[in-house]
Amino acid sequence: MDHAKLDYKKAALEKAKSYKKTLDLSSDEIYEQLTSAHRAKFTTEEAQYTIDHLND
Repeated sequence: MDHAKLDYKKAALEKAKSYKKTLDLSSDEIYEQLTSAHRAKFTTEEAQYTIDHLND
């Protein structure tokens, strides 16, 4: 298990929950924010993990 990757996924999930709560963004919009070169800069894998677990 790679703890660094899990930490980035956890950080992405926390950021996504913040986006959802404060900005009321859809899953697609959150994904775009997470992967944007001008915003959060998470990988597509981290962003997809986040979307998959956003409502857990």
